[in-house]
Amino acid sequence: MGTATTGPTLATARAGRTQRLIAGVVSLAFGAVTLALLPFASRPIPPMPGFVPVYQSALVVVYGLTTYLFLTHYRRTHSGSLLVLGTGSLYVTLAVLLQMLSFPNVLAQGRILGDGPDTTTWLWTFWHLGPPLFALPYAIMEGGGHGGSVPPSRAGRIGLLAIAGTVAAAALTAVMVTRYVHLLPKSVEGDDYWLLTTSGVGPAVVALTMLALGVLCWTTRLRTVLQLWLAVSLLLLVFDNLVTLPGAARGTVGWFAGRMEALVAGFILLGVYLREVDFLYAQAEATADEREARRAELHLARESLALALEAAEMGDWDLDLRQDTSRRSPRHDAIFGHREPVAAWDVETFLGHVVSEDREAVRAAFDAAVRTGLLDIDCRIRRADDGAIRSVAVRGKVYRGETGEPRSMAGVVMDTTRQREAEERLNQSQKMEAIGQLTGGVAHDFNNLLTIIVGNLDMIVRKPDNPQRVERLATSAMTAARRGAEVTEKLLSFSRRQVVRPETVNPNRLLKDFQALLRRAVGETVEIRFDLDAVLDPVRLDPGQFESAVLNLAVNARDAMPDGGVLTVATCNGHLDAVEIPDRPDLRPGAYVIVSVTDTGQGMDAATRNRAFEPFFTTKDVGKGTGLGLSQVYGFVRQAGGHAQIKSDPGAGTSVELYLPRSAERAAEARPDNALPLRRAACGEVVLVVEDEPAVLEMAVESLGELGYRTLTATRASEALERLSGPERIDILFSDVVMPGGMNGVQLSVEARRLRPGLRILLTSGYTGTALDEHAVPADLPLLSKPYQRDELANKLRVVLG
Repeated sequence: MGTATTGPTLATARAGRTQRLIAGVVSLAFGAVTLALLPFASRPIPPMPGFVPVYQSALVVVYGLTTYLFLTHYRRTHSGSLLVLGTGSLYVTLAVLLQMLSFPNVLAQGRILGDGPDTTTWLWTFWHLGPPLFALPYAIMEGGGHGGSVPPSRAGRIGLLAIAGTVAAAALTAVMVTRYVHLLPKSVEGDDYWLLTTSGVGPAVVALTMLALGVLCWTTRLRTVLQLWLAVSLLLLVFDNLVTLPGAARGTVGWFAGRMEALVAGFILLGVYLREVDFLYAQAEATADEREARRAELHLARESLALALEAAEMGDWDLDLRQDTSRRSPRHDAIFGHREPVAAWDVETFLGHVVSEDREAVRAAFDAAVRTGLLDIDCRIRRADDGAIRSVAVRGKVYRGETGEPRSMAGVVMDTTRQREAEERLNQSQKMEAIGQLTGGVAHDFNNLLTIIVGNLDMIVRKPDNPQRVERLATSAMTAARRGAEVTEKLLSFSRRQVVRPETVNPNRLLKDFQALLRRAVGETVEIRFDLDAVLDPVRLDPGQFESAVLNLAVNARDAMPDGGVLTVATCNGHLDAVEIPDRPDLRPGAYVIVSVTDTGQGMDAATRNRAFEPFFTTKDVGKGTGLGLSQVYGFVRQAGGHAQIKSDPGAGTSVELYLPRSAERAAEARPDNALPLRRAACGEVVLVVEDEPAVLEMAVESLGELGYRTLTATRASEALERLSGPERIDILFSDVVMPGGMNGVQLSVEARRLRPGLRILLTSGYTGTALDEHAVPADLPLLSKPYQRDELANKLRVVLG
């Protein structure tokens, strides 16, 4: 909260040309009158009964009011120079009052104070000494820049001490002019005070007043209104002395003129202050009118805001954190399902409406808002009236007190349910569009492959009597089938549906083992350089997928360097901070292993770089690529819990960086290079084959038969359990993972081992989609990926049988 600022006062307001002109005219007028009256100063005037008490009373009132205004101004501004003027005016007021008490037969018979005219004359002298004596320190303080503010905490105490000191000085003056007046120079004989002049006291008072006037004009240059009229007041006191002293007696023209000039000198500052009061009153009226206009504007703005919030279906609220009270609009409570305004509302009331899953996050957001000053919440609530789940957004700001502690919180709340539903529909439509694009690409590739397979098999069926021709056609069909399997594998990897068998490995070892194949893949025109970090951390991933990803990147790099170039494969340890991944909430900050593949090829522009990971997006000619290479890399690295990014500019080459999470486990030992002999049935082992697709079931039985295994078959899990419950010999359960009938292969394996604890199990799958979300393939169960060949089946059976 800011403090209110005050406008300029007569103590600080600059004296303008008009003010200076008026002050000059007043000074010249009284100077002219004084000069004109000097020849007649000693001429007596007719007696004026009652003049003295009226005159002295007027002086007391004038200087008393001036004292009050000075001290009030000091209390408001804490100005030390104003305190000096205020105490000076107070001293003059008390001196004039004491002088009035010293006149005979004014307030009582005889004199109340003193016993002769000496007391009265010396009190006149002291009250004429008051203004210059206090104007001098004021001029010095204002001119030297020392008239600054008194500390507010001490202003009151310092003001009281100054007033007490002034009263004490006035009391000391009274004692001096009554008890010890005989020690002071003789300044009056009856009504004749010519001695005041001849003793030098009167001229000294004039000289002191002129000195104070000169210092005031020199040091302050009469910049402010107060300084200007204070100078005029001192000048009139000089004129008072000049016209009074030549008269040398009470009841003369000079004496009367001096009294009038002294009275006007007191009236000048009072009049200026009263003019300021009038000005302040007018300013207050204008301020009041302005505030009323602003209040009307604020009321209109609030109505407009309320209308805007209502149109936007938003409710506003503010919460007093100290008193735990709140103010809310009707829309606010309606969003939370309250038809009538709720009596009380606080943070706990809000949390009571939030669904349990979101409650801790919302509480944490409130705690964070106290520290950061901003509240930003998106959560779900349960409405009070119908129990419906709604999404809301709450935005707010924390306001703090003078000491910095949270004072209040204010903001808006909006029901975002329809907005979120619209976003979900938009996302779904975008997914459907992507699926349409994906389906078209898959259909195109598979139709080409099926054309090869179907055409070759058709020719084999029509003319099976030529063994060489059958072998050539079958080999071509097998090649097309393998290409189809690769497309399927890449699709599953991109969609993160592929079943992986991760291992904790050192990527450096995989890359070293992979060097020979990599060099053959890129050809002799491309130089391969390895820059491998010797202290690389281990990672957990599927080695086969990792090698496939690096191979895809290498092939893409080769195609980007048709005239040859340099391909650099580098590894290093890295770390990702939260500030580096603000747009990737699924990527956690922490330690990563970075594998980069960099080429010196053509590079990519921004449009190509942004779409490079999309499936079926390719810049190659028709028939030169499927557009699944980089998407397979992206799917692999996301499935491993990491992140992939491309750095490239046209003509500057391309660098693809794979961020793989560091593993805390030790890397596995290197795989043996020797190929193991084909494993055949040794003791007539019996395999129970569970497969719902007849053609696949027939192929599996045929392959097992060639390997010397006896087979039993089942097309459903329930049928397989019936056979397992019977007396037949069954050594191995070979089951598909995804099957109809309410039980998949994983569930079947659990039940099978319950029936036969020593049973060996091998699972197979070509797709592990959402059917396995709750029952994923356990790591201890061997898995054979479809499509598979007889040799791959034999190797898996070797693993199963130990």
